[in-house]
Amino acid sequence: MLWKGIAAVLCITALCCIPALAGLYEPTVIITDTEVTPAVLMPGETGVITVTLKNTAKASLTTTASAVTVTGQTTTSTEVNPTISSVYLESRDIEVLGGNSQFSGDLGPEQSIRLSFFIRAPETDGFYFPLLRVRVLGAESLLYPIPVNVNVPVSVVGQPMLLVSQSGPEYVRPGDEADVRLDIANAGRGFADDLFIRIVEDDPSLAPKTTGSFHVDRLEAGASTSLLLTLVTDTDLEPGIREVALDVRYYTVDGVLVSQTDVLSLDVRGRAAVGIASVKTDPVRVMQGDEYDLIIRLENTGTGDATSTKAEIDLPFSGNKESFIGKIKPDNDAPAVFSLDASGAGDYDYTLTVTYEDDWGAHTETFPLTMPVRSKGDGGTIIVGVFFIALIAAGAWYWFVYRKQGGRD
Repeated sequence: MLWKGIAAVLCITALCCIPALAGLYEPTVIITDTEVTPAVLMPGETGVITVTLKNTAKASLTTTASAVTVTGQTTTSTEVNPTISSVYLESRDIEVLGGNSQFSGDLGPEQSIRLSFFIRAPETDGFYFPLLRVRVLGAESLLYPIPVNVNVPVSVVGQPMLLVSQSGPEYVRPGDEADVRLDIANAGRGFADDLFIRIVEDDPSLAPKTTGSFHVDRLEAGASTSLLLTLVTDTDLEPGIREVALDVRYYTVDGVLVSQTDVLSLDVRGRAAVGIASVKTDPVRVMQGDEYDLIIRLENTGTGDATSTKAEIDLPFSGNKESFIGKIKPDNDAPAVFSLDASGAGDYDYTLTVTYEDDWGAHTETFPLTMPVRSKGDGGTIIVGVFFIALIAAGAWYWFVYRKQGGRD
């Protein structure tokens, strides 16, 4: 009986001293990410498969038991790292050119490692699933199929595609307002949610009259909406094609924020305005029978160039009654010179006709004027009149001033 008791105690002691290995070699290695580059391979094309292995365990518990004593069992916490013996990618269709057996060893708690495999696609289109095999010592191997697309189109979530167009005035003159309608059409296969449109640039010479921001709750696929934008232009705005940047932002069906930039264009064309700055003759007083120059200065008070400017008068005199001026820039003037013969005396009413062109087309302006011509006898009459006036003034001075001063003396 004594030997039987001793044998029982020894067996219990041996069993208690063996480590409790439950959970020690449980597989803690997982595959957290795979990536195929390029995403779609052409037949016979080479690519790369990248995988990420991670150890999800933090620590393993090891419990040992001593002989049956008062103290009982002892439990300790030890970091036990899984040991990877090999990582292997295998396939009957995908040719693995490199990367197999590139790693073996331990992974620490919560550590990860990225491994790449160089592959060649087969010559036939289709989906292929090479098998990734990860062998872990003391545990079952991990098997993970990786999908590889070889020239197969795959439908994706329908995405919106916004097209922005505009309509409005063909031309805009500096200083005028322009009403522009923005048409926004969704030519995609998904809706655009929380659509926000705003003018990006802050240009004081070309700015929105009221608001430069618009919001649309949702624009379904195939739908469209219109927005009215009123722009105010400055009189100093340079002619030419002016572009206004638009920032368009919206969310897709899968919640992704999309931002795109569009522009609206304005064709700014200056408008010329030709008028008379001054009228003079050389000589200043025109007498009957004189040859003289009539000089009329034309000014451009508009915002565009006046080109091909020509002036014409209809005085009943012989001489040059047409004058070609050419271009007159804004805030500038130029002379129209007419060389004439004053055949008769009198006040002659005549019309000045000015033709010119600008970015808006051809224009004609008329101005009524009067040309005074004095007769030759007017000079003697004036001299006699001046003499009599002087004589009257001298008599008045003698009568009212000189005689009174003499009487006082």
